[in-house]
Amino acid sequence: MPNTSQSLFLFACFISTVSFLINAQEESTQLTLSNINVVDVKTGDIKFNQDVLIANSRIKAIEPHQSVINSSNETIDGKGKYLIPGLWDMHTHIRSYTAQDNLPMFIANGITGIRDLGITNHELVKRWQAQIEAKELIGPRIVSSAVIIEGASPRFPSSISISQLEQIKPEIDSLASQGAEIIKLFQNIPADVFKEIVEYAHKKGLKTSGHIPTGWSQIQAAEINLDSIEHLFGISNTFEKYDTYQFSKNEIDRLAQTLTQNNTFQSPTIVGYQYREKLYRAALEPSKKNIIFDRAEEYAYTPAYFRAWWKSIKDRALSNYDVSNFENQQKRFKFHQKILTELSQRGVKMLAGTDTPNPYLVLGSSLHDELSLYVQGGMSTLEALRSATLYPGEYFDEASLIGQVKVGAYADLLILNKNPLQNITHTRSIDTVITNGTRYDKKSLQDIKRQQLKSLADYTPRDFDQYIYMDVRRNGIKAVQAKYPLLNKTVNSDLAETDNYIIKPEHLLRLAKALKGGLQQEQAQIALAWNLLMFPNHVATQKALADF
Repeated sequence: MPNTSQSLFLFACFISTVSFLINAQEESTQLTLSNINVVDVKTGDIKFNQDVLIANSRIKAIEPHQSVINSSNETIDGKGKYLIPGLWDMHTHIRSYTAQDNLPMFIANGITGIRDLGITNHELVKRWQAQIEAKELIGPRIVSSAVIIEGASPRFPSSISISQLEQIKPEIDSLASQGAEIIKLFQNIPADVFKEIVEYAHKKGLKTSGHIPTGWSQIQAAEINLDSIEHLFGISNTFEKYDTYQFSKNEIDRLAQTLTQNNTFQSPTIVGYQYREKLYRAALEPSKKNIIFDRAEEYAYTPAYFRAWWKSIKDRALSNYDVSNFENQQKRFKFHQKILTELSQRGVKMLAGTDTPNPYLVLGSSLHDELSLYVQGGMSTLEALRSATLYPGEYFDEASLIGQVKVGAYADLLILNKNPLQNITHTRSIDTVITNGTRYDKKSLQDIKRQQLKSLADYTPRDFDQYIYMDVRRNGIKAVQAKYPLLNKTVNSDLAETDNYIIKPEHLLRLAKALKGGLQQEQAQIALAWNLLMFPNHVATQKALADF
């Protein structure tokens, strides 16, 4: 029987041997992209006919094409194709029923990284990050803020409230200890507190992002070194004649200079204006409302609970429709496009983001729309492409790893059939996605989409669990249950139906399963108890509640 020292020595030798074998196996697992055209998003050049060697999820070499490739390597023929970094959606809120509902769709659309800016349970996000890293879940890299920070009377129950200076250190320290990577701020934080949060977050090595205090200009936000301004917040306070959609050369020059000097990025999320355009068209032609909103093929890939939520928001908006208001929004959109183009030409860096899953923003696909809107407004295709590749890497201070096709960088890559520098819509011409050491060819990407359609086939927006889900996510199951007093007693059959929703026993059972899987145990129990009020003899619900 060996003594303790001998055991430790033998164990160390065993671990060393296993590590060597694992590393040797990983080093032997290599992929060569042969004879491909490499887009350099930093310089705007294209290196034609290159061989790109990938090993251990990193780019190991980029060399002029050789006719003979190491036969031990897996090889992709890249002739006539274009290689760019994987795209980033820099403004998302995951808000999933399950991870499988939307994370794979980012990969299917070439989005290999996302910046998640709060609302989703952070422990759940960390679980998904680990599962993606372990290749147990198909999804992008996730960099998360954990929560949103608001002032007094938060809009979201999941937010952290900081309205006093003495709250800053303990709350930010707590977020840092929980693994938050970004501090996301809202406009209802007092200005002095907002400033100190940004300063302290930087001391803790955390990036900052946010709406900016009511009444502030973007110049004030840049001067305190806010790392990114979301949704063009504060722009109306930045230009004296904003209300008439004008700015002077001095004003745009000063703004651009302040943003660039302080390395403050813009994440404008202008794709949301497409929804407002649809509202405008639907209000002018009510008979076409369903065609405009409900029959788009791409919505088939969107979970039913998002579609139910979108419809409720859309219906409220249309009931309060005002022609002049929507016409004014069209002018504002064009003006914002002009601002972005002028800032971009002066060196201000954009972070492409969508604010998904806000109304009628299709998972993954909407980022390509955002890029197209930049170019339609006058931005160069190169700058638009940088906003989803190079600049996210610079924002995270990870330019050596993220956002470029270069030796040493993560092999998060897109192989495109067409040159994106010729036309930004060519970012949709995806042949292959490579991320986290996994290659998704055309067939694999189609399989992801087919699986999405299959997994969503059993749900409709009128299913009660789908109809109430987004409300439950925001306000909790108890608050939602109180909104339906007639459903707090036995239903006389196994089905109840209204104009807006249909209720079957499996709906709240399904919701409870999702809540339990989302680390919301108490919420799941309440959903099951509610189901038994309506369907007291439902055996599966009785068993699920007994299993807690």
